[in-house]
Amino acid sequence: MPIITITTDLGYRDPYLAMVKGILYSKQPSAHIVDLACSVKPHAHSEGAFALRSALPFFPENTIHLFAVKFLNSTNTISNLSVDNTRYLLTKIKNQYIICPDNGVLTLIDKEFNEPVYQLMFNNERQHPFYLRDVFTEVANHILNNTPLEEFSSLTEDYCKIYAFESFSTPSNLQGMVLYEDDFGNLITSITKQEFEKTVGKKRFMLQLPSGQIEKIYNTYDDVKIGDVVGFFNAMDLLEIASLGQSATKIVLNKNVLSKYKIDRIIIDIYD
Repeated sequence: MPIITITTDLGYRDPYLAMVKGILYSKQPSAHIVDLACSVKPHAHSEGAFALRSALPFFPENTIHLFAVKFLNSTNTISNLSVDNTRYLLTKIKNQYIICPDNGVLTLIDKEFNEPVYQLMFNNERQHPFYLRDVFTEVANHILNNTPLEEFSSLTEDYCKIYAFESFSTPSNLQGMVLYEDDFGNLITSITKQEFEKTVGKKRFMLQLPSGQIEKIYNTYDDVKIGDVVGFFNAMDLLEIASLGQSATKIVLNKNVLSKYKIDRIIIDIYD
């Protein structure tokens, strides 16, 4: 049974996602369609990339992932990038197919990405406005029907590369970035358990937040009282900041005023 996943900012309120699924089922009735992350914030393609990157290891080979979150274009945001939201790509990561716009998502998913990339070919410009429905479903159908790649794509080495902010350390602190905010308002950061143990270890530390501070890493949400802010390493071994019983976002978040999708840096001060 073929598996097709969808990552998009379409959400569930409107009929658009149902249109996409209807076409997929009409073309491939035996397919299993998975809503990987369908309520990504509008144009927050790095958020979508994090969701897909996190889920990718749990799917079998030859799963087809449709990634439909475009980069928000402006002269400021793409002045040094080669983003082309009207150009669509096909490749493989971990032996699974990725179909996506040319907006840097491939290197956001895997910073070591170096697989062959194909540019999708299609004739009708009217397919652009609803590319997930009108282009991506067609390509997924081609793949499942074993259509030769050269019939609907061409090899390219020219595609956008964007790299996620990576944590780094100094003698006095460990710095990271909030990568993702889940539906509970929990904040998942780029700081890994391995980085923390290597840099901080058993030294005293403090993570200063607008609402207070974290000076201890816990094992789970349940180690604190309701309303308290807690820091712990989640199932992905990433530092997560949460507030038991309420949204951590409303309590600890400082958002960059330049973009509602960028979140301020997380700084852990280290003491001897």
